[in-house]
Amino acid sequence: MDIVAKRSLRVGLILVCLVLASAVTNAQNYRGEAVPVVERVDPVEFSRLRFLTFAFGREGPMDAPLPTPPVAGREYFVEADVFGIESASSIRFEIVDAAGRNLQTLTMWKASDGSTDGEFYGFVTVPNQPFRAAVSGTNTSGAAFRSVLDTVFQPAANGPPEQLILPAGISSNQGAQLQAMVVAYRQQLKTRAAQATAEHPGGLITLARAVVSRIAYEPLGSASGAPIGVRLRYSMRFSSSQTIVAVPLVFPVYPPAAWRGVVEMRPLGGTITPVPEMVGVQSLQDVLVYRAAATYQAGTTYTFTVDMVPDYVFQGTQTGRFCIHEQKVTNRAVWDALMASQAAVPYSVSISDTETSATIPAFFPQRTFHESFAAGGAFDCGPVPNIRF
Repeated sequence: MDIVAKRSLRVGLILVCLVLASAVTNAQNYRGEAVPVVERVDPVEFSRLRFLTFAFGREGPMDAPLPTPPVAGREYFVEADVFGIESASSIRFEIVDAAGRNLQTLTMWKASDGSTDGEFYGFVTVPNQPFRAAVSGTNTSGAAFRSVLDTVFQPAANGPPEQLILPAGISSNQGAQLQAMVVAYRQQLKTRAAQATAEHPGGLITLARAVVSRIAYEPLGSASGAPIGVRLRYSMRFSSSQTIVAVPLVFPVYPPAAWRGVVEMRPLGGTITPVPEMVGVQSLQDVLVYRAAATYQAGTTYTFTVDMVPDYVFQGTQTGRFCIHEQKVTNRAVWDALMASQAAVPYSVSISDTETSATIPAFFPQRTFHESFAAGGAFDCGPVPNIRF
């Protein structure tokens, strides 16, 4: 299922959930707990195994699709894509013959800790006969599954040595330097493969998931108390160390299709207690405001408070004042109609790395937020927002 179809399905489920939850919505103060949305569970399906070679790209050493058939007896770096991984609790990869009999059990590792990320990497030694790839394991209900890739690989009996792909027009000295960097990159991947062997005995990968509490919501008020956004509170506990994005994506779900996707809610700030380990960023602000990944330790419960405002509002880094990006939407008819609406709006709340999906049954319309910011002195950002004010 593609992203558009998944989003449409989510919207449909949200609207159904709203009907069921309308009786418990407090429409006067807009406080409560977001209603969990149970999304459809897709069966696990092995969608692709791709053989890779190594290259030097614009950003450094990288992998690229192997342009020739794999050669029997050689070892290759591979990428595997599995659809519906969110429904699996464990998974194992193997190479099988044309009849489905095991030829080789693979040791793979998951590309990220995101629960919906079905991308895996590993090394494969090519057998000397036609083969396919398969996955097996257990789903979250405890039932066994097995999926065999349709593609039948026909290995070559022999072939020229694998050539490193380097940029055109470089000198031999530069080529040697770049080749050394790519060799080092391959060694890093081999080290990662050795780590995977220790972590996943017998090639079995256990897919740990965070336990997320119900998400509480309440109005976010300005200094004067006017509603300018939403404050979310929730907690997470991890059974194993995981590096994920744990800040929700929040957007209003409008009945008119033309209004959907026009506005999202953007993190303004918040807290995480205890503070997770930063990954490639310098501050908790990066984790919260820019939704950067962070590492959360096993056995620890993390408590989140996240303040969110409309994405057409920007806060100055020097004064703390706000501006409104009035020119964010080019379709002025849609923008004007959206801003004129005074009806309460449901909001979708999701944390994709943890499979969390919920809905706020009814909350302030964007008109309320816009008026609150304007009344508080927010000015027009102009054509291109600049937060240095």
